[in-house]
Amino acid sequence: MGAAGYIWQPAFAYARLGALLLVLVAVFDLLLTALALRRRLSLTRECPEVATVALPCPGAHVLINRSRLPLRCQVHEDSLPGIAKEAASRWRLAGGRTTTRWPVRIVFSRRGERELGGAGLRVLAGLGLWVLQYRFELGGKVRVYPLIEELAKSDLFAHRRRLYGIGQHQSKKFGRGTEFEQLREYSPDDEFRAINWKATARRGSPVVNQYHVEQARDLMLLIDCGRLMHTLIAGRPRLDRYLDAAVHLGYLALSQRDRVGLLAFDEEVRRFIAPALKARQLDNLVGAVFDLQPRFVESDYALAVTTLKARQPKRGMVVLFTDLVDSISSRSAVANMSRLSRTHLPVIVILDDPAIAGMARQAASEPADAFVKAAAEQFITERQRTMSQLRARGCYIVNVAAEKLNAAVVSQYLEIKARNLL
Repeated sequence: MGAAGYIWQPAFAYARLGALLLVLVAVFDLLLTALALRRRLSLTRECPEVATVALPCPGAHVLINRSRLPLRCQVHEDSLPGIAKEAASRWRLAGGRTTTRWPVRIVFSRRGERELGGAGLRVLAGLGLWVLQYRFELGGKVRVYPLIEELAKSDLFAHRRRLYGIGQHQSKKFGRGTEFEQLREYSPDDEFRAINWKATARRGSPVVNQYHVEQARDLMLLIDCGRLMHTLIAGRPRLDRYLDAAVHLGYLALSQRDRVGLLAFDEEVRRFIAPALKARQLDNLVGAVFDLQPRFVESDYALAVTTLKARQPKRGMVVLFTDLVDSISSRSAVANMSRLSRTHLPVIVILDDPAIAGMARQAASEPADAFVKAAAEQFITERQRTMSQLRARGCYIVNVAAEKLNAAVVSQYLEIKARNLL
């Protein structure tokens, strides 16, 4: 119409009038829509309270529309480090006076207690000339646990079946044991000192205590949370791989009727759980370590060993998950593991770093490559020397690649049990 004004002069006036009417309609639509939706929209997020690292956590956005207007909506989640929220980006319909649910998937890349943050809501309503934006502080926290491979595969009992397959299972042994088993009727072969006189009086006939031989052993999991645990091994933090192996070993030891405890440390003792054999001990172990994060401090092996010997003087197996990189940490580990081996049976778990092994194998085509290759070879040689010193002082060593860690730790535990070294 504006172009027609060059031919017919009054067309300019009609064009201005049409533009003004369009603006008035748009403003009127905005005011009516905003007024109709005022305090009539609410958005919440449904999400489980517990999740596992790297596994999708299903949830939902729930929009309650108390107005009569049909809406077209988009939900935009806050972007937070270590949390990937996958929600549909297309516009979705929400009818008037209805409750609408839209799925959302959340993937966590870090352990610990995580804040989920808020979300924004974009709304098209009325004539669809305006996009209204609303902000909702949804809040909510999720406890993110470490990735335990057997849980992820829904096959937590796979290794228990394997243990039975190779003959590693508990069988009860009765006799003059120390642990009470049950009450039973008296037989002529029973000793008089085994008679339970109170139970005999209540029943009116002789009743004896039956005992079984104690077979449980103590297993302590020592987890280093110092500066060396920040490194990535095959795409996952070293500490996460150690926690996976520690919980895995703890589960199997509990299934073998051993008492399992835990001590996590760096420059101080971060967590301690006394060895026990009870129904919720595995839950206690997982709950104690799910939010452990490494810190850039030097690990105090002397403090860990002193604390362990003071709180757990009874002989048992001690599995230390750590790393030996420099001469300072290596000397401290050798000295303090030697102290520990006098009263306990230490097993030291050290992961191989494929990146360092690759540097040692690479061809040195340039001077810089030669320096890298020499440093990697020296590192590997010093680590082998330290492990030899630890073996000479009575320690068992598990030194494998990341993909073999769980199986190697379990195999070492079973070997020690089979040889009755405790």
